Amino acid sequence: MASRRFVSGLGLLLLVLVGGVAALRGRTARQTQGTPPSLGGRTEHAPQSPSGDKGWLGVVISEESVDLATRNEGIVESVRVQVGDRVKRGEVVATLEDRAAQQELAVAEAELQSSRAELQVAALTLEEAQERLKRRQAPGQLRTGAISEEELSAASYQERLAVAKQEIARALVLEHQARVARLRQRLAETSIRAPFDGVVASRFVAPGALLQPGQPLLHLMRGGVVQVRFAIPAAQVRQVAVGQRLVLSAVEQGWVFKGRVTQVAPEVDVAPLMVFAIAEVEVPAKDTVPAGTVMRVRVDFEQAHADIVSPERNGSNSP
Repeated sequence: MASRRFVSGLGLLLLVLVGGVAALRGRTARQTQGTPPSLGGRTEHAPQSPSGDKGWLGVVISEESVDLATRNEGIVESVRVQVGDRVKRGEVVATLEDRAAQQELAVAEAELQSSRAELQVAALTLEEAQERLKRRQAPGQLRTGAISEEELSAASYQERLAVAKQEIARALVLEHQARVARLRQRLAETSIRAPFDGVVASRFVAPGALLQPGQPLLHLMRGGVVQVRFAIPAAQVRQVAVGQRLVLSAVEQGWVFKGRVTQVAPEVDVAPLMVFAIAEVEVPAKDTVPAGTVMRVRVDFEQAHADIVSPERNGSNSP
C-alpha cells in the first residue's frame, strides 16, 4: 500500500512539473511576438508604402510646348537655333524671305499717299462748292435777277456732289491704310519669334525650304519647373494627396530627386483604371532632365515619418 501511494504521488508531481514548463514556454513566446512599448509609453507605427517597393511609373513632361509655324506661304531664309538651344521670349529663331513683302508694302504705301492727296483735293472742291452756293443763296440774288433759279439749283447740286466725292476719297484712304497695316503685319511675320523662354526640342526645316501656311518650323518647350506625370491605381488614389512629398528616380541615369504632388485628376481613366497625377521635381541646376524620361515615383516615407514624429516631440517638450 505504501509503495502504491508513493508511485501515485510521484506521477502527480511529474504532471504538475510538465504543465508548469509548458505554460512558461507559451508565455515567453507571446512576449517575444508582441510589440515592445516605445519611450513614453506610446507605440509609433511607421507608414507603410501603398505602392510597395516598386512605386508608380511616370514620365517627365514639359509644362508647356508649342510648334512654331508661319501663317503665310514663304521660303525659309535662315534658322538661327539648333536642337537644345535655350531661347528668350521675343527672340528671333527663324526668318523667311521678305523681298516680295517689302515690295508689296512699298506699293501700298505709295497708293495710300496718293489717296490722301485725292482726299485733300476733294476737301478743297467741297469748300469751293459750299462758298459758291453760299453766294448764290445771298438775299436779293434771285429778286434782282443776278442769278436764275437754274443757276441756284446747279450750285446746290455741285455742293452735294462735292460732299459725296469727299466721302469716296475718305473711304479710299481707310482702305489703303488697312492694306498697309496688313502688309506690315505680314512683313513682321517673316521673323519667327519665341513666345516664351524655353528650349528648342525639334527642328523641322532648313534654309531654302518652301513652307505652307501652318507648317511647323520648330518645336519649343517652356523651361522652368520639371514635371512628372504618373499613374496611380484607382484602389490607391486615396493614399495620394496634393502636397505629398515624393521620391523620384531614374535608374538608368542614376538620378534620385525629391518632389511633391501638385495635381491629382478628379476622375478615374476608365480604360486602365488609373488616376493620373502631376508632381513637380526638385532638380539641381547642374542636371538637365529631358522630357520623356521614365521615372519611378514613390512616396517619401522618411519625410512623412519625420512629419509625424516632429509634432509629437514638440508636444512633449511643451509645458
